[in-house]
Amino acid sequence: MSNSGDRSRHVEDVSEETIREKLVEIFESTGTHPLIALDLDDVLCKTTNCVANWHNRRFGTDMEINDFYYSTWYKNPGWGTVATTADKVKEFYDTDQLRHADAVLGSLDALNRFRDMGYGLAIVTARSILHELESTVIWLDKHFNGIFRVVIFSSQDGNCLAYGGKCIGTTLGKLQVCETIQSALLIDDSMETALAFGRHANRPVLLFGDYEWNKRVDTDDPWTFNEKLALESGREWWKEDIIRLHSEDSIWRVRNWNDVLQWLNGEVRS
Repeated sequence: MSNSGDRSRHVEDVSEETIREKLVEIFESTGTHPLIALDLDDVLCKTTNCVANWHNRRFGTDMEINDFYYSTWYKNPGWGTVATTADKVKEFYDTDQLRHADAVLGSLDALNRFRDMGYGLAIVTARSILHELESTVIWLDKHFNGIFRVVIFSSQDGNCLAYGGKCIGTTLGKLQVCETIQSALLIDDSMETALAFGRHANRPVLLFGDYEWNKRVDTDDPWTFNEKLALESGREWWKEDIIRLHSEDSIWRVRNWNDVLQWLNGEVRS
């Protein structure tokens, strides 16, 4: 993928039918090789670590990755009100702080191993193609150049193609995308996504990372951490908010990329 030029030179708005055809082409192009779909943030890119480091530099805090109990940032300590968090989020993305993010340890070596094993690889991310396309392509070219056949931006406001179809923006959700491309496996750091795939749709998913936020399910409730703490009279409710996986779920926890490789080799199924 080339990262030169502006968005208007790269992005073409298309119909949902065109997107579905492109997604089917991805499946057909893999032939007999199984396709692995991978989330980007905190699976390949150390996004939350980058966020915490930026917040500490910018606001003088001592935030750590284990302070992110939920995926919605204002539900975690140190972020303040919903409005304050929105301002911080805007500044973080407007200044493209993710360009400083490192790749997750062991990810590149593992992906090269996957390709040697015959797997096709595709990123399926909920990042905004409208605001994060260029930054994402530049970062991937730096850390994973030539690894991925396609980057699919799911749950977007519209349908579009970019970089000659190597980047796809779709209104389809992640589950619909993976069903259409018939991925054999999803690797994702979200408990919500893991449950949607592995519990409700019976599609295999590796729940990646020893992260606090993927021990819990986030909700749409608009409470902030401090508001909830006051309502709970200081009770550490998040410690009781742990989701228990069932033996019949098609969900397997993997702490790191070595665990992923062991799982694919049939050494780990717990």
